[in-house]
Amino acid sequence: MEHRTYGEFITKKIADIPYGQAFQTDVIAEAMAEEYKVPVNKARPITNVTLKRLADKGLIERYQKGVYYRARQTVFGKARPSEELIETQLLTRRGDEIIGYETGFSLMNKLGLTTQVPKRREIATNAYRKNIDDRFIIVRKPVITVNAGNFRYLQLLDGIRDLQEAPVDVENPKGLLRNFAEKNNLNTVQALTYARQHYPQKTLLNLVDVLVER
Repeated sequence: MEHRTYGEFITKKIADIPYGQAFQTDVIAEAMAEEYKVPVNKARPITNVTLKRLADKGLIERYQKGVYYRARQTVFGKARPSEELIETQLLTRRGDEIIGYETGFSLMNKLGLTTQVPKRREIATNAYRKNIDDRFIIVRKPVITVNAGNFRYLQLLDGIRDLQEAPVDVENPKGLLRNFAEKNNLNTVQALTYARQHYPQKTLLNLVDVLVER
């Protein structure tokens, strides 16, 4: 394995993060601790100092305590993501781990189920206890712990569950939901299992209509 200093490892780790993607100090510290087999409480202060130095050099930007992002330099200055986007990232990702997903009417708008654009984005997240001071985001508790393997299923089932409450203005909403399931290669048996275990019976019955209707 290539020998690198702690600072070199942290710098390389950050270089792999896309521009505009928020990242947390703890995630970088945990990655360093795993790489060098050191305790996290030793990795954390080293990470804090390194990130501050990178921020002082203008290589990264500090959003808030423990949260940074990479800003792309343009002819107009640094392109900074909106606060809403950063908050959404913090609620849906932790490093490479998926911890949340968009849901509610804002998801329905993105899926094309409604042309109405909601004022607030709804996020179902494992970090639902996090205090969000953002008037454009609503935080929801997911029906089960969110991960990379289930969040698309939960999006589909949330959409089906909320279908009766949403201002749907398309002719074939179930067709759009079926297309979403097919596009994301969702397994029918798994979708039915999640619906039966975690959603109202009406959602289960409507899921069957979505999956079998032609």
